[in-house]
Amino acid sequence: MPEDPFAGNVLSCEIGRCTDDAIFSNSQSGGVTTALLIHLFETIQIEAAVVAIMQTGALPRGDVLLVKSTSELMRAQKSKYTPIPLLKVIQDIKKIQGPVALVGLPCHMHGLHNLTDMNPDLAKKQFFKIGLICDRIMTTAAINFMSNRATHEPISDFVFRDKLFPSYPGSPVVKKASGEKVVLKASFRIAIKDFFTPVRCRLCFDKLNVFADVVLGDPHGVNDADKIGGETLVFSRNEKGQQLIREAKLSGFVTLRECDWNVAITGQGVDKKRKEWAGFMRAWEEMGKQLPRYPYIQITCAPVQNHKKMLMDALSLDKNTREAVLNAAGWWLLRRKFYNFILWFIDKSKTFTRNILNMSKR
Repeated sequence: MPEDPFAGNVLSCEIGRCTDDAIFSNSQSGGVTTALLIHLFETIQIEAAVVAIMQTGALPRGDVLLVKSTSELMRAQKSKYTPIPLLKVIQDIKKIQGPVALVGLPCHMHGLHNLTDMNPDLAKKQFFKIGLICDRIMTTAAINFMSNRATHEPISDFVFRDKLFPSYPGSPVVKKASGEKVVLKASFRIAIKDFFTPVRCRLCFDKLNVFADVVLGDPHGVNDADKIGGETLVFSRNEKGQQLIREAKLSGFVTLRECDWNVAITGQGVDKKRKEWAGFMRAWEEMGKQLPRYPYIQITCAPVQNHKKMLMDALSLDKNTREAVLNAAGWWLLRRKFYNFILWFIDKSKTFTRNILNMSKR
């Protein structure tokens, strides 16, 4: 465990994009993840890569794919804010003779870490761990909810964020079976995020993927980042990750520039994560639940009033039918909109009152 488990060890921090325009256009941010994988394949440093994809069809769901060539990588681009059973391909990985790249969230890296501790054969395998920054996922019901808001017609595909609509960071896009695309507001996905967040995400400390070799994500808070086309925040955690980034730059697959690490972690909201995680852990403990075992991390604050309620609401996602969850989400969203309207109205009323008082004093 790193000295600071929320920030992790950092050797270099940069920002930039891939140099291939086709990959960049199809990417979620800067296309650096795909570029690193292509570099590893073309320099024969890996035999396969484990990536996340969206299965298309009437009920799109997140899935895992073990790719053995660069031709399959475009399918794995873009964010998937949904459960990905990445480690179900472990048996297939064992059959591969050479090194393997694993692109995953912090929970996937934790799972791999635990498996290699228990499995000596797997521990001998050489992995390139390419980690993604994670600010929670949503349950699969969120895909149903957003799709139903877009259309009642059969659908064939779902994208959480497509920067072509209208630009980076992108909006959710639902593709009908007819081929027509329906674009939802980006704010809609953000609005329902709390409702569909699983309990386990609330109890996870690792937003910045501290066990990865190299970490990639959106450059929140970096002022000179491309806010139209998108760029990728890139930092290495060890010499292996630093060497990979160095090679990718020298080979021309990516173009990166230095970024202030303090600015980067501030933009990622790490201090907020520390407080929220501690609050949810304390609330979970007070609910009589077993805590995840995180050695060397101390819980230093008490839960705020709504932490227990949010955890109980999250538990209900697993206890009710899909139809009941979707109906509850609809009512929850209406209440949230009404609450936000009340806050807006109060704020405007205060501003109006202050203006009247100031005018009367003149």
